[in-house]
Order: sequence, then structure tokens, then C-alpha cells
Amino acid sequence: MKRSMSAGGNGELRSSRSTSGSPVSDADPYQVRRSRVSDVRHIPRLQELLFEAWRSGAIVSRRSPAELEAAIRDRRAVFAMRGELLIGVGIAHPWQEDRFVSHSEMVVARGFRQRGLARRIKSKLIEISRRRWPGAIILSLTLSPEIEKLNKSSGYEPVPYCDLPTDPAFWRGCDGCVHYGHLKRNQYQDCHCWAGLLTPPGVERDRVVPKDALKRPENDSFYSKRRLG
Repeated sequence: MKRSMSAGGNGELRSSRSTSGSPVSDADPYQVRRSRVSDVRHIPRLQELLFEAWRSGAIVSRRSPAELEAAIRDRRAVFAMRGELLIGVGIAHPWQEDRFVSHSEMVVARGFRQRGLARRIKSKLIEISRRRWPGAIILSLTLSPEIEKLNKSSGYEPVPYCDLPTDPAFWRGCDGCVHYGHLKRNQYQDCHCWAGLLTPPGVERDRVVPKDALKRPENDSFYSKRRLG
């Protein structure tokens, strides 16, 4: 049986049946879960969601199909499903020998927003990150006021860019952003995105002091030594 689609008054698509042809429960029609190896079949749909978000003006990290497949197979992705239809996603990426874990590609399909799915995806990502990388600091860079609000309510602390990873591979995820030139001119120390970190419970994060043009000071010890002197 084909899945029927009807347009609502705002032009968004509503699905009355899952792609498998079975009715969807009205109690909780959505499943938010960790990715499985078999989910590689959803990569075209995942790319479609990312492109849809980009076309609507969202700033989304650019990932190749190979990178998306690696994340799915490595079970670092979280999928929101309605039956067999992928309607939301978020992916965890480790950096700098697992010292940091970023959450990106946070997307919910049009027509399924304002239903708490982003919060459920974020909660699942945090759960996966805490179990797999218990000592890692979770980070987020976003231009979305909604994601910023969600991060703050989840315990993220706003931080300057100097507290973020220095791994060039991390910053390559920004090269598709319209503000990438601004980021490079500022030597990856400032841009338009809100930056936030979520520190593991019981761990005190090392706080970095922003560097000047001469690459100093590097950290709080620069000041503490001079205070003692």
C-alpha cells in the first residue's frame, strides 16, 4: 500500500500512513533511537533533510555521504522515525582524541516540528555521548535561536571560541557556511555562531584565555604566575 501524503494549510506535508503501509499510533507516533547499521538505506532521505534545512536558510555542517554512512555504522547518529519514514536526525562527532564531542546535523523535517522531537534527539545524543565518551566535553555551535535555547535548557554553558577544539578537521565542518570567511579572518577565535559546552558531571573544565595577535596569553596560568609574582 502506498503512503498517502496530503498538504496542510501551510503547505507542509502530512503523512497518514508509514511507508510500510501500517497505521501509526496516535499515542506516540514517533520513535527516537540510536542508528543501526541497516539505517544506511536512509542516507538519501537524510541528505534530503539536510538540503531542505539548508534551502530554508539553516546553517548545516557539510558532510559527505561517506561521512554520514560512517556515523550511522558507528552508531553515533540518532534518528527520529515515523514508521519507516526518517523525520529527524542528530549526529555525534568525537574530536581531539575524544576530548570533545560535537552534536551537529540537528534537523527535524518540516511538518513535524514543534512536537518536542528536537529535545528528544538532543537528550538521546547526550545519553549516547556520556556512555561512549564519559570524559568528553560536549559542544555545540549554532546560529539557530531554537537550538541555542534547547542547549541552554540542557545545561550547556556559553563559552568563547578559544575554549573549542583546535583540530583543523573540526573547523572544516564550517567551510560551507556563508560566515566562513569571517571565521578564518578571526583565526577561528570568533564568529556569528553561539558556542556552548556541556562538561561531564564532577569535572571542572580548564578555562582558556583568548590569545592576542602574538599568541599570548595561552591559559590562566599566564596570569596566576604573575599574580604570585
